[in-house]
Amino acid sequence: MLSSIHPFGERSRDNSFARTAGAHVFGSALGGAALGAIAGAIGVAISWLLDPSDTSRAVVMAGFAVVALALEATSRQSLLPTRSRQVNENWIQSYRGWVYGGGFGAELGFGISTIITTSLVHLMVVAMMLAGSLPIAMLLGTTFGLVRGMTVLAARSIDSPERLRQFHQRLDTYRARSRSGAVASLALATAVGLAGATGAL
Repeated sequence: MLSSIHPFGERSRDNSFARTAGAHVFGSALGGAALGAIAGAIGVAISWLLDPSDTSRAVVMAGFAVVALALEATSRQSLLPTRSRQVNENWIQSYRGWVYGGGFGAELGFGISTIITTSLVHLMVVAMMLAGSLPIAMLLGTTFGLVRGMTVLAARSIDSPERLRQFHQRLDTYRARSRSGAVASLALATAVGLAGATGAL
């Protein structure tokens, strides 16, 4: 989305970047909340049917965290369920900025309706279900969607073709760092999960 929604592009389409970006962030937060509601409802149903103990929840979470970390560290996260589609960029030529901004945001905020590039997303969905609480799951989802949607603000200074080119060059530079960040985040989640499981046992 950073390559499609920026001041230079929105100006060329006679749209307001602030309005489009605002709709994107709002839509992403809503999409995340929807994911949390679905995962949370599943988690509540599981809790009602199986009544798992805190120990069981902690062990399952730790197990998923270990698997997610191993796949991320070896660049094999594609072995986990994913989608082959991305957002429909044809919307940009067909709708107003706030429509495609909000629509793209909702899809990306939902997390699992487009290509999943990191196993952190899978682990988050597992955490939502294991929480066994609809409000907590929705809070997790909304936070995820809000943070993901706000990445569009990184493009707020792109007001010319040259700045767009420079921006893409910086993105390529940060690609390796983002992978390292994902692995570090999963390592932290794994450590917390294992500590929780050990303490519960």
